[in-house]
Amino acid sequence: MKDLRINFAMVVVAFLLHACSGGPKTIPEEQGDADEGTSTGVFSNSGGQAPAGALDPAAGKDLHTVVALETLPTTKYVYVRVKEGEEEFWIATLLQEVAIGRSYFYRGGLLKTGFESKEYNRTFDKLYLISQLVPSDHGSSMSGSTAAPGASPMPSAAAPLPQVDVPGSTRIADLIADPKKFGGKTIQVSGTCTKVNPNIMGRNWIHVKDGSKGDPELVITTDIPITEGQAVTMIGTVALNKDFGAGYKYDILLEDGRLVK
Repeated sequence: MKDLRINFAMVVVAFLLHACSGGPKTIPEEQGDADEGTSTGVFSNSGGQAPAGALDPAAGKDLHTVVALETLPTTKYVYVRVKEGEEEFWIATLLQEVAIGRSYFYRGGLLKTGFESKEYNRTFDKLYLISQLVPSDHGSSMSGSTAAPGASPMPSAAAPLPQVDVPGSTRIADLIADPKKFGGKTIQVSGTCTKVNPNIMGRNWIHVKDGSKGDPELVITTDIPITEGQAVTMIGTVALNKDFGAGYKYDILLEDGRLVK
């Protein structure tokens, strides 16, 4: 029995020494892709998004402070291109709202090389999987949202939704059939997101279909992260003949989309 206790103690000490070793670690290929829902060992929060304020910025020498430059949300995770000092790289964490231009803390990280994202059909040469990404100003933003300078603030869930000029949800086919009737008006649209182009020109560009006649597609711009396949009801303003340059030209566009549900 004494020998058993000694062996157990040695195992515990070995585990603690391994857990406390600093720096990112490479995930073996057989542990799987985060997009496929397999465990990588870093996303240990089974309940989803890490709670704000859970990270103590003064704790640990492996603390990183980064600025968010670009985000690619998926159904479960969000990829974030960040900058730390002069270095730019990608990280991935559980799905949460990440504001472009805002500063964040994270600790540790597991390094994945040649990481394939099936949802975006791309391979990241180097990607760090992290368990928590916490705003650096979380202490002042717990009771209210504070956007970083130059960042577009995310719409507040408590802010009242704009009044629609057309009662109920407008069918996309009706909008396409008579765009001048809706130009400049605030309307509501319900449907399913079929495609997302995130963080282009400071906004997310989502494609929505509602199954109306001919099954046409409507593009909606929004600050809210929407994932492909998500059912949405959104309120926005109809814009006609918008040309943003770089190939972003639309006969009909729903701008500044606010999520109703």
